[in-house]
Amino acid sequence: MVRRGGNAYRPSTAPPDARVINNLPGLYPVEDWRVCYWAVQDDGSLREYAVTIQLPAGYTAVCPKIWPGEPGCVLRVRRWGVACRPSILEQSGFDPFAILGPESSDEMLMSIYFAATHFDLPGGFVIADPDYLLLLFDPEGVLKGSSSWGISYLGALAYLVSDGRVASDFQRTRREAPRLYRDAVADLLDCLRGTAPHRRFVIE
Repeated sequence: MVRRGGNAYRPSTAPPDARVINNLPGLYPVEDWRVCYWAVQDDGSLREYAVTIQLPAGYTAVCPKIWPGEPGCVLRVRRWGVACRPSILEQSGFDPFAILGPESSDEMLMSIYFAATHFDLPGGFVIADPDYLLLLFDPEGVLKGSSSWGISYLGALAYLVSDGRVASDFQRTRREAPRLYRDAVADLLDCLRGTAPHRRFVIE
C-alpha cells in the first residue's frame, strides 16, 4: 500500500535513545540548543521529550528572542523532527566552502545547509499544535523558536490508524470544529488500543 504525505510523514531515523543530535559531527564549531516536543507513540499515547541539537556556532547571535507560538528560527516541524531556518546560516558566518572546498556544486552546498539545520528527533511521531508546542531554546535557555502548526495530535492518530492513507494536519478542524476534533481523537485512540465497540469517526 502506498502511504501518503511524502517526506513530511516519513519516520525519523534518529536512534530511540539519542540525546545529542548532530548530522555532521566534527566538521564545524557548534552550539548546544535544547528542543522540547511531544511525540505520539504507536498506541496513540503522548510522550514529552527534550534533546540537544547542535547548530553551527553563531546561530544564537542572529536569532531573536520570541514568545511561544512564534516561529522564530524554526522553519517547520514534520513527523521526523524539526527544521531550523537555513537562511540564518548566511547571517551567522557559517562557511560551507570550508567543509566542501571552493569548487563545490550548488547541490552539495544545499545538502550541507540542510544537514546543519534539519534534525531527525527520537521518540515517535513528532507533532506540533497549540496544545502541544515544540519549543527551541538557545544555549542560554532563551526561547528562540517554536511551532504550533505542524501535524496535530489528530493528524498523527489518523495517519497511524489509516496506515498512511490519511495524511492531513487537521489544524483547520481543530480551529473550526473543536468538539469534532476532540471526539475524533477519542475514537481514534480507541481504535489504536482495540477498545472501540464501534467507530463514530470514519476515515475514508
